[in-house]
Amino acid sequence: MLSLCVTPGYAQEIYKVVNQDGSVTYTDKPVVNAEPVELGPDNRMSLPAPQPVQTATTSTKASKPKPVIEVVQPKPEATVRNNAGNMTIAANVSNADKQGKFKLYINDTLVKEQSSAVFQLQGINRGAHTFYITHTDNTGKTLASTSPQTFYLHQASRLINN
Repeated sequence: MLSLCVTPGYAQEIYKVVNQDGSVTYTDKPVVNAEPVELGPDNRMSLPAPQPVQTATTSTKASKPKPVIEVVQPKPEATVRNNAGNMTIAANVSNADKQGKFKLYINDTLVKEQSSAVFQLQGINRGAHTFYITHTDNTGKTLASTSPQTFYLHQASRLINN
């Protein structure tokens, strides 16, 4: 008569291995640095309660609101009528850096840089022009910018209405 010795599945040994990267592997084969895991009466592992993860504390220093620039003059797609080509481009600014500068770009060319957001311009040629204003800090970093906007400068012609 042949006799077989069968070991029930719940009597099998389980091993815990902590890998070099800190991950944990459970196996039924004994390997180097493996620790046997105690199984409960119902063949289950009891895991330790998860430890709360500590998040980095945020600075209590209140963050300064970002500057916002809004063009007030000229309105989008406005026609400016001035035979000499003189006009004003003005913007309202909130939360501005007091030491910062405002830069006016017309047709992607820097036209003026100053400490005020009101620009007095002379000698602008007739036609369509696109402009935007940026606000920079004392190191030149752009803090805020308007979106590009178009205006049309109209000058009376001597060839018309003679």
